[in-house]
Amino acid sequence: MPEIDTNKKQNILKTIGPGLLFASSAIGTSHLVLSTRAGAHHGMIYFGIILLTLLLKYPFYEFGTRYSIATKRTLISGYRAQGILPLLLFFCVITVNMFAVNGAIGAVCAGLLSTTLGLEVSVHFLAAVVLGITVAILFIGSYSVLDNLIKLLSFILLVTISIAFVAVLIKGPVDKVAEVPSSSIFEGAGLALLVGLVGWMPAGMSASTMNSIWVVEKMKSTKYHPTLKEGLFDFNLGYIFTTILAIMFLTIGAYTVYGSGQLLEGNTTQFSKQLLEVFTINLGQWSYWIIAIAAFGTIYGTLITVMDAFTRSFIICLEELIGRSKTDVDRNNRLKRNYKILLPILGVGSFSLFYFSASSMIKIIEFATILGFVTSPIIAFLNLRAIRSDAVPEHLRPKPLLTYLSYIGLLAIGLFALFYLYTLLWD
Repeated sequence: MPEIDTNKKQNILKTIGPGLLFASSAIGTSHLVLSTRAGAHHGMIYFGIILLTLLLKYPFYEFGTRYSIATKRTLISGYRAQGILPLLLFFCVITVNMFAVNGAIGAVCAGLLSTTLGLEVSVHFLAAVVLGITVAILFIGSYSVLDNLIKLLSFILLVTISIAFVAVLIKGPVDKVAEVPSSSIFEGAGLALLVGLVGWMPAGMSASTMNSIWVVEKMKSTKYHPTLKEGLFDFNLGYIFTTILAIMFLTIGAYTVYGSGQLLEGNTTQFSKQLLEVFTINLGQWSYWIIAIAAFGTIYGTLITVMDAFTRSFIICLEELIGRSKTDVDRNNRLKRNYKILLPILGVGSFSLFYFSASSMIKIIEFATILGFVTSPIIAFLNLRAIRSDAVPEHLRPKPLLTYLSYIGLLAIGLFALFYLYTLLWD
């Protein structure tokens, strides 16, 4: 019996990785920026909204792990099996999103570095450096280095954010001004924040496909095919991690800003500076580096994971569209070669988008998050069809309860997307 227990532990260790990569890709802008802003501008009203969003979107992310373990293929193969149109739709989503998302996150990283270190250099220069280093790390180390780096970052984030969260709870809510102005979450800037948060909480729906890609890469690197139970343990660990951190950032924003008359707005440098100033004023100077490390680690973890995932997603989509030889050896060799070709292109394209875009960092983020939101119902529907296809053995398909939850989630995501599009047209 002890030998069996030891083997189980070893198998779990071989499996853990994709779930943390998913978590790292998720806890960037949606948590640090949007969750903190939600708490700062609207208090704890977003507590229930965040939890409900995470619950209703859970099945579609979980399907990424489930499909890859069941088929040894990514969800992109599942899209191709549904016809050329679903694959083309996803390919368009990836192509548009990958530059916007990486550009926005690279801008936030640059702003945090500029503010934290007090560097007298252009934010554009810092963004170029951050994106360049990220490309170099992935170019040299690929998946194995990414896997180990994210495990280290996850530990650092858990420690630093937990310290900040506990300190905020001990300190208590900030003293409120005489009259706290009420702002609706269903109109104007409030609606933009709501749509952005719901659309990118915990991440864009394309993260489900990224997760399936990492599951396949993990199996290749370890040469171990986990059971469904082991794979879902890894995924659920990451999903719980994202949930806890989302609530932590929401609470930090609500306790340190809401009711004080302050707002967290402005371009990249201004937002980063306000964020650090608010924390240090309320918690004390000792918290400066704790918050700075937590903030930068959160954003950079997202940058390096989504850059890897978008690159792989784009290449695999092209592979499926072209329909070239599908032997494992040929596919893996082309993936490695094309990965190193596309990475620098993605880095340059992301920087160019940031450089030539509007100066407001928030506007860049809102564009990426809103785009991710309005395309979420399409990807969610494709995920549901893929997991219920003949490619997935009956015993590995989701149980009725999870299936029913996916129907409810798909309806909710679709209706909210239609509501937002209606408000755009109406205005």
